[in-house]
Amino acid sequence: MFAESARPFLAAGLDGCRAGWVCAGWDGQTWSLTLLPDLESVVPRLAPTATVCIDIPIGLSDDGSRACDREARQLLGARRSSVFSVPPRLALPEASYAEINAASKRHCGRGISKQAFYLLPKIREAERLLRSSPERYAGWLETHPELCFCALNGGIPMGNNKKTDAGYRQRRSLLERQISQNMLEYVLSRLTRESLRSHCARDDMIDALVCGVVATLDADRRACVPQHGEEYDAVGLPMRICYPVTSRPL
Repeated sequence: MFAESARPFLAAGLDGCRAGWVCAGWDGQTWSLTLLPDLESVVPRLAPTATVCIDIPIGLSDDGSRACDREARQLLGARRSSVFSVPPRLALPEASYAEINAASKRHCGRGISKQAFYLLPKIREAERLLRSSPERYAGWLETHPELCFCALNGGIPMGNNKKTDAGYRQRRSLLERQISQNMLEYVLSRLTRESLRSHCARDDMIDALVCGVVATLDADRRACVPQHGEEYDAVGLPMRICYPVTSRPL
């Protein structure tokens, strides 16, 4: 029904998974959903002016505290726990969990979670890419899927966990307002057939797609936290989370 396009992506959404990254690409006419081993693999598929929304922290503070995370939690209410504490910049060098946790306690007054520690390889990967050519990757934006779904739902956070059947259906229903039902069914079914669930879960696919939807939006249809003033980390990376301008409830 839908052929795989060779046209470059004008917009893309990226979400991390066990096998690497799920990429939801939009070429101006069709969507694709692909499992990639690393971020470098998506670069050749992008148009020069492509916008990429990625679900990974971009910009790390010295103490692990970011205004964008605090404001995102406020907006998410009951789903605030989906915004985990980002590790401080001192956690980037390769080291064991015990070493990084101890260093964080010494310098920041608190340790880091195991969840944050396990995400460090992807944070390092993203930072290496973005800092390798700041001008080339200026269109890469940090996004948070739960904040995006909340905005698409009229500012109302999702009522069910994304890993449950009810949570999956709720998020998929919101995506169907942005992507045709046939197209959505096609890309989800195709990647489900082509990948192991242990490598790429269905919520990873849904998260990549909502990030992709945000990447297709014009700049004036995207909002960011913190809402008042931008923050930058010690190496000049922005510490902000982008999401759709909140739509009115249907």
